Amino acid sequence: MMITKRQARKDWRAIAAAFWNFWTSKTGAFILAVSGIAFGYYIFYISRPILKYETEKVTFISSQNNNEYAVSVKGKDYKDLYLTRVYLHNKGAMALSGSDVSKIGHDPIRITVPEGAKLVHYTLDNTATTDAITAHLEKVDNDLVIKFDYLNPDYQIAASLLHENPDAEFTVSGSALNVNEITREWSDEAIKSYILWSLGILYSLLLLLYIYNHWKRKHM
Repeated sequence: MMITKRQARKDWRAIAAAFWNFWTSKTGAFILAVSGIAFGYYIFYISRPILKYETEKVTFISSQNNNEYAVSVKGKDYKDLYLTRVYLHNKGAMALSGSDVSKIGHDPIRITVPEGAKLVHYTLDNTATTDAITAHLEKVDNDLVIKFDYLNPDYQIAASLLHENPDAEFTVSGSALNVNEITREWSDEAIKSYILWSLGILYSLLLLLYIYNHWKRKHM
């Protein structure tokens, strides 16, 4: 059956009317309100320092390989060593001053060395630390406190840790002004996927609810 221009225009008007009715309905208004709240929270969330960390681990030397080199740390040779790099990022929109970090003895920003890691050597990794930062590591008890002057947005501090235990997992913790916790960083792909899936599921459920209520009213 051929669709006339008049019928096509009528169909488009019906679609536009349904679209308009949806967004001006209680369900549509609710979606807009939730989206507005979520956007407002996001703006508030990023308008402060947001500290994230990530780690990467590689085998530095292994006795299972035919090595033509040796590794000696402080006069001691090692046949098996692992290198973990720890990165601390400021993902927020506000700089963090080192003077605003919790003091040693309270909750300083630190790399937590797990029990049994057998840490052999540690150093600030200047090759991966933002040049404008003045920073150093200070060993306190079994942790490595990260001291710095300023951590501006998109700046990072990196540390290289040599250890014997291949299963050692290092974390970063601490607090500061406007920073209650430091969490592991998600990849950009994971964040985008989570947001899109969450919004997609929410909007789909609300749309189904609207269709069901519309159908129910028509058949009452």
